[in-house]
Amino acid sequence: MTDHTPTPSDARADPNGAADRSESLADHSPRTDGGPITVLQVEPDPRSAELLEAFAARLTDRVRVHTVDRFADALDAVETGVEFDGERVPVDCVVTEQRLPDGSGVDLTERLREADRGVPVVFYTTCPGEEREAAAFGAGADAYFEKGSDRGRYDAILDRIRALVDERRDREGDARAGVASTPRAPGAPGETLRSEE
Repeated sequence: MTDHTPTPSDARADPNGAADRSESLADHSPRTDGGPITVLQVEPDPRSAELLEAFAARLTDRVRVHTVDRFADALDAVETGVEFDGERVPVDCVVTEQRLPDGSGVDLTERLREADRGVPVVFYTTCPGEEREAAAFGAGADAYFEKGSDRGRYDAILDRIRALVDERRDREGDARAGVASTPRAPGAPGETLRSEE
């Protein structure tokens, strides 16, 4: 299992190549002030899809999972949102398998980044290996986990999802506050704010 968010702190790696992730994972307690988190799971295997949904429902009341099994459906869901309780809500995080019937998790991540979608992407996959992991991070993934059915694995994935979404929401809130407090000259063009990855 690998859990990694590429940051400037990656330079502080130990001799075995494990990056110091204490900053991003120091607080494992779930935050309750961030609101519900909508996860889009892209998983062609129904049994694997059920496991993440079941563990999310059992381990946290904050994370809700919507599952699709194809690359194209995932792009559509990120664009338009997903339905929960009769309401269409935006996707806060994507959890994807690498092997998809109509593409790959790396392809999906690249498309999301090309479209300037700052939504965090977490791989939960049957595809081990440093090359595949490097390809995922190269495409813009935020974390990479190898599949396993133990509860500890799901705890780690859900903790990582909460941390990534909370960090993104904090950055977006700061950006909105900065825009609201900085007056623009009349006629000055607006600017698009992007989350840093």
